[in-house]
Amino acid sequence: MSAASTADGWLHWFDRLDTDDAIRRAAYRAVTPVKDLQALPVERACSALDAAWSEVFVPGPRHIEILRMLVDQAKEYSQSMYPTLRDYNRRRSGEIETVRKPYPIRCLTGLAGVSKSSLMQALVRICQVTPDSQFVTDSQRLTVHPARRISVQAHLSVRALLKSLSNPVAVAGRTMVDVSVLLAHVRDWFQATGTALLIVDEMQFYTQSGKASTKTAQLIMTLASPGIPLVYAANYSLVKKLLERPHEEKDRLLAHPIVLEPPDADSEIWRTAVGEYLAVAPEHFHLEVSAHAHELHRLTAGLFRILRQLLLEAYRVAVGRSARAVTMDDVRQAYRSAAFSSHRKDVEDLASLAVSGLIAQQRADLVCPFAPVRGLQRPMLHGRAAGNVETGTIPPVAMLESTLSIDAQKTLRVLRQAADHPLRPNDAAKVTPLPRRSTISAQTLREGAELLRGTLAKSKPSSAKRSSPSSEPPTGRDRVETS
Repeated sequence: MSAASTADGWLHWFDRLDTDDAIRRAAYRAVTPVKDLQALPVERACSALDAAWSEVFVPGPRHIEILRMLVDQAKEYSQSMYPTLRDYNRRRSGEIETVRKPYPIRCLTGLAGVSKSSLMQALVRICQVTPDSQFVTDSQRLTVHPARRISVQAHLSVRALLKSLSNPVAVAGRTMVDVSVLLAHVRDWFQATGTALLIVDEMQFYTQSGKASTKTAQLIMTLASPGIPLVYAANYSLVKKLLERPHEEKDRLLAHPIVLEPPDADSEIWRTAVGEYLAVAPEHFHLEVSAHAHELHRLTAGLFRILRQLLLEAYRVAVGRSARAVTMDDVRQAYRSAAFSSHRKDVEDLASLAVSGLIAQQRADLVCPFAPVRGLQRPMLHGRAAGNVETGTIPPVAMLESTLSIDAQKTLRVLRQAADHPLRPNDAAKVTPLPRRSTISAQTLREGAELLRGTLAKSKPSSAKRSSPSSEPPTGRDRVETS
């Protein structure tokens, strides 16, 4: 019998997530240590490390806030459609007519590597009814998927995406050409499986065009048509393309954005995540969270994917010098390596954007398209307490400012103090008019020429005296010739 039973009531999968601490505990996923790493070839070892790290998820306050919002929306949908198992059965049999109301389409956006996909995977995991997705009573066994997630990068067409959401038994060996038929089937299958939230991940891979957004917009609207809440994950570049769509489309696609930003260097989530990454093989990573977490943050801008790549490259560096363990010197060398150059450029550009917008147009993929630009633009704060210029700093800004040197941080504080100082009214100034120049004539030109000749004639004797060879000390060659 399944792990589910009559002891777990209908919709209990939402009720067990009634507190933020319950969500945090359900979403947290620790690392699985990799054994016998030294026995593997370097690239196989790196693949094993990357696979172990990609499973790690340490939810921070913002993650929990987003999970809480989406879980509550899914729960509200389920309660409105089938609050009890009896209502579910009646709706499935057609006794209750299904009247669907529109739900907002939410856009989850953030920098590449900030953990958007990990967050969406955690959402599916915490809503899962049982490991085998079975809800069992004395008289029924149901397959229930409260949240469904699809990744767009593995599919090429709308039809293929809809088939991945369909009942596998119903579509096996069948050719469903008509998209409307597939949509009707998916709508019915969502109701049968109690699906209350659809998650669409990696939307930026749907089209390879650098400018086209029509296909992407149409895909999102198509996937929202079954009438259940939908959230799609997109990077900043895709959001900027969608912002160029007609107003009525933007009103549906981008009216409810969710921005996920990197954690601060001093945050508990960053230190805990670094600790999990190092715990994958402690004997091969001689790094300390307390000593090195802040520098690791500076070298990665707080992006978890870049942290993984940096540690992998550091492992290659250590193996290359026949070392048994990775040290912080290996990490620094990995940061300067050619293999890490693309990530290094992103990190350094993010540090630049934290204090200046000079490269904002060239690096639009790093700038949040939603105003205010949190984490990349510091709001002007008035009434700041004297002697405390950092009061009110948004954590992501402080994170990026940590990449500056000590002298640069001091200069930045001085500039902010000057910017916050109120401007004094301009002092009254007295303007003295200059006399008008006399009219130029032939006579004035002759007088000017005579004055110039006289001045040059007086300067010739002194100039000749200074340039006379007899007045210069003899060179070594002159002394030799004389002798």
